[in-house]
Amino acid sequence: MDDPCPGFRWISGGATDQGMRRSINQDAFLDRPDLGLWAVADGMGGHRDGDRASRLLVEALAALPHPRLLGAAGDAVRAALTAVNRALFDESAAGSDVIGSTIVTLIAVGDHCGILWVGDSRVYRLRDGIIARLTRDHTQVQALVDQGLLAPEQAAGHPYSNVLARAIGADAWVEIDTRIEPLRDGDRYLLCSDGLDKELGDPEIAVVLGGTHGGADLGPIAQALVQRACAAGGRDNVTAVVVQFERRA
Repeated sequence: MDDPCPGFRWISGGATDQGMRRSINQDAFLDRPDLGLWAVADGMGGHRDGDRASRLLVEALAALPHPRLLGAAGDAVRAALTAVNRALFDESAAGSDVIGSTIVTLIAVGDHCGILWVGDSRVYRLRDGIIARLTRDHTQVQALVDQGLLAPEQAAGHPYSNVLARAIGADAWVEIDTRIEPLRDGDRYLLCSDGLDKELGDPEIAVVLGGTHGGADLGPIAQALVQRACAAGGRDNVTAVVVQFERRA
């Protein structure tokens, strides 16, 4: 089997917690370095079967074939997400409630990675000690910011900050955003549900994300992020997946 990322090797790890106020965990994550594929899904809180929706997304991604080209890998991810979206929409159309989830995925092939997402789960990159958010939230508040009707600093405390403008399962057709990024030696990526970024600001995320680790498992870094978010309030389910790319010798 060919290596999907021959110029790089990676280490990764994930963690999730129901948080301090929720009775169940509707988050799910995928940590598949053998596929060069990672994901975080956040079932829509307050709706029935949110945990099942997130699980179906992760299971569909885990069943994808080993990627050879980034474009083909992205197409496969998009097709899997679209199929789950249609299944969830058809199921909810027969009932009265939306069955939905956010999703954010990271795929790595060669010396580039692709990010595909729907909703407000995020991807951050830590490079040379500088953190950058690589995804744009699909929320009503973000739309107001984009239109110049709301200042960015007002977004976090806005009463509609958690209202999604886009989600898997919400409509018969879903628009999936995509971003392609070149990989650099030492890049560390974080995929997270909004339960993490709602509790921790970018500077705090950067400090924990940049922590040292032992061996080939970044699970302790992911767990530290989740624990920090829970300690800060843990108002929602919290999930973190951390991936680091290193150039092969």
